[in-house]
Amino acid sequence: MTARIVSLLAAACLCSSLAVAEEHPAIEYRESLMTLVGANFGPMVAMLKGEIPWDDARMAAYGKDLKAVVGLNIMRGFPPGSDQGATKAKPEIWKNLEDFQKKLEAMQTEATKLGDTTAGADRKAIGDQIAATGETCKSCHDEYKKKDD
Repeated sequence: MTARIVSLLAAACLCSSLAVAEEHPAIEYRESLMTLVGANFGPMVAMLKGEIPWDDARMAAYGKDLKAVVGLNIMRGFPPGSDQGATKAKPEIWKNLEDFQKKLEAMQTEATKLGDTTAGADRKAIGDQIAATGETCKSCHDEYKKKDD
């Protein structure tokens, strides 16, 4: 009986998440990509700051994965009209789409360089590239992302 209830609950959750994805697939797409960017970039920053132990192999793996994520078509997550609903994207994105796209491309370029830089073990070069990548993230977030409550 318990297994049947769990199965029904799982099916209900799946159906509700599919309904949200169907209503706002672009929002889900871009949030998923940004989650992956953060999941890789965050530990790199933490290693640089000494918050977690530095590990060349892990740094290289995060860099490789970050490079793969930013190589995807991130703009696909920002079609017109996807500023509605539960999103942290400001409407200014679509009002200033050319500027937004330039900033997004700058982030992709710097994150790709970071992925390449982490293949070596030059901590200074990695640190410099983490800073450069972080600046591109910040420049876009400052202007185009709603602040967390």
